[in-house]
Amino acid sequence: MMTEIVAAIAADPVRNAIRAASDGADMIEIRIDLLNYPPNVPHSPESLCLLFEELNRAVRIPIIATNRMSTEGGGFTGSEEERIGLLLSVLKMVDAVDIELRAEPEYRDMVVQSAKAAGKRVIISYHDFSETPDIAEMQQILSDCFDAGADIAKLAATPHSYDDALRLLKLTLENRSKPVCIIGMGEYGAHTRVIAPLYGSVIAYASIGDATAPGQFSVSELVGMLRMFSVRGT
Repeated sequence: MMTEIVAAIAADPVRNAIRAASDGADMIEIRIDLLNYPPNVPHSPESLCLLFEELNRAVRIPIIATNRMSTEGGGFTGSEEERIGLLLSVLKMVDAVDIELRAEPEYRDMVVQSAKAAGKRVIISYHDFSETPDIAEMQQILSDCFDAGADIAKLAATPHSYDDALRLLKLTLENRSKPVCIIGMGEYGAHTRVIAPLYGSVIAYASIGDATAPGQFSVSELVGMLRMFSVRGT
């Protein structure tokens, strides 16, 4: 499976989406929870639909919609019902959605079932901003993601040593036959964003403008490094 580079976008979404496509991104991820678009206007399903319609006119690469919960590093502060409602409001205009494994099961299952019915890919994600769990625990997390309906299981953890980072790469290698995305965040994890695709991670996240997670490279940097390692075609 070839690695897809995803440009994570939080600000100035249309301009940054165009730039991401130009820089070589395969997909864009729109972080609804971090958007300020239009400026100083609260999000509503109507305003988001207008934005995603504009994005679809501006770029021809797939779009992932994410409305990240605060406990997993997101900026959304409303209720879970509001968060999921906004995410589902753009479902027809995207190619994939990202929903957290630790979201309330009722709402997580609603997103998964709605996305599957609409023929969209489902990324089920898990983020640990404090540590890197042991291999057995991380393997169980990936299994739980697939059991919950993931087309792609995403696990992001925070290494505090190169031994921790090595554990993430070992996990990736052990699951190389499955559609997994494994990420190491922060100083000790930055290199895993380039190396994990060599071990089988099917998605690599990069930034356009401000990074949306610790240790992200820019799209152009990541494209160059992955081509150097022959993970992607020229």
